[in-house]
Amino acid sequence: MTTPASAPPGIERATLYLYQLYDVAFGLDLERAHALLKTPIERVRPVVTRGGSIEIPQLPLELHAGEVTLDLAGLTLSGHIHVRIYDLGILAFRMMLRLPDSLSWDAAAELLGAVQTYPPTVLERFQQQHDAFVHLLRPAMERPYLSAERAEDYAILLIERLGAGTPASALARDPTILRTALGERKPLSASAAQLASSFSYYEDDLIVLTWGAAVVVESDATARDDVALLLEFANAQLLAFRSYDDEVERDLARVGPRVARTRRPRWSVLLSSGAFLREIHGLIADITETSARVENALKVTEDVYWNRVYAAALAVLKVEVWRASIAEALEVLRETAALLRDEAQEVVATSLEVLVIVLIAIELVVALLGLH
Repeated sequence: MTTPASAPPGIERATLYLYQLYDVAFGLDLERAHALLKTPIERVRPVVTRGGSIEIPQLPLELHAGEVTLDLAGLTLSGHIHVRIYDLGILAFRMMLRLPDSLSWDAAAELLGAVQTYPPTVLERFQQQHDAFVHLLRPAMERPYLSAERAEDYAILLIERLGAGTPASALARDPTILRTALGERKPLSASAAQLASSFSYYEDDLIVLTWGAAVVVESDATARDDVALLLEFANAQLLAFRSYDDEVERDLARVGPRVARTRRPRWSVLLSSGAFLREIHGLIADITETSARVENALKVTEDVYWNRVYAAALAVLKVEVWRASIAEALEVLRETAALLRDEAQEVVATSLEVLVIVLIAIELVVALLGLH
């Protein structure tokens, strides 16, 4: 698609979504969480627009978490905070800030640039919500993370209406929109377009995805909810894989020295390798089960529009890097288990050979004594 020669139509109405996701536990019992929370709660509805072939077996809980007013990039913005509670053990806070009407693209780029790293006031509001919900939901948590919590942030500029002019679908490679999505104030080079993925379904909609933020032009409120949920879920999967990769790395660091100590053919190997091998097999089973749990949290049933958007979001966020890291750790553990099993079998074989030699020697001695 060629780059438009003129400036894109103006932003007539838009909302800025700021996300902060926290991985607080290995898992969360959503039914128990529903019972613990006193405020009105609802289940997130399934994706329904444009094919709607994405299935989320455990739809998260969602509730309103309060009002908010913030100063960002010279603007005073008001809105509210929502939280979604995922069975993966993730709390996803979404700050929805209504932007002034007829906002310029330069002002939008300033806003997204200002939240590339959240200001202290934004982080403070998110941390307050985090502390309150962790305290409330503690009884519903499975294996809560105490000092090893990880967080992930993301921003979405949701444009409900553009001014008259070029249709949104023709703006996929517009340098102004790309600069806004990346939060950059200076003009970008032509090669910077490779840093974003763009999608359109109708003539009047557009999604531009980058690693830290997205620009979404969408007049349909239901479709806006769908794309926001999918981008949030992609970040939730990224966070789940990052957290679990850390846990797997700690497990490997713990078992590594013990593997070195047991790699000597002696009787102690035979005595200790059985329990150690069972521990490694337990780790393998746990990693396999957890990885499948995160993978299957969202299922794609057909190759339609939202599925392609979701796959692109996973690619932009580099989720595959963390998935591959866990797979490599799993392969290391499997090779370690095979090595320990082979060494234990070698010790058993050597012991049997020694035993046979000893028995033969005893028989010879008995035979010689019998002759005398």
